[in-house]
Amino acid sequence: MNRHLTKIFGKEVKYIEISMTDSLAIDHHIFKVITGDTLSGYSIVTRALGCKIGGCDKPNKDTISFEQFFFLTAFDKQKNIKKVRVLEYTSDHGYQIANKGWLKQFEKAQIFTVGKNIDGISGATISVKSITKGVNEQIDILESLF
Repeated sequence: MNRHLTKIFGKEVKYIEISMTDSLAIDHHIFKVITGDTLSGYSIVTRALGCKIGGCDKPNKDTISFEQFFFLTAFDKQKNIKKVRVLEYTSDHGYQIANKGWLKQFEKAQIFTVGKNIDGISGATISVKSITKGVNEQIDILESLF
């Protein structure tokens, strides 16, 4: 996370974690991003679901049987998305979502829908839907907190 935030906000960046309710903290960690003494923006690291262990089936409520991946979204202080980056992706399927060109789609709007303003990726359907849902949740969390 530090490497990505340094690239986005500069070398003098610091971040402070903001405590959240347990139900949100299971999947999201939110940080205020500070440069010098000034608020530069926010960052949220989210846990998302990829393929099911042993094969790709549709996600269900049994999150234990799905591989997880983590991604970071950096927001400016006006809560606009600056960058989305996949931090850790270990699954054999769907890794194409870590492509920086594909992730740039999230820098252009505020509400995201696969097939409308987010392109699907053949072989990465679950991961695409999961990261899209996660970014939409991040936007909602940020709006509700600040």
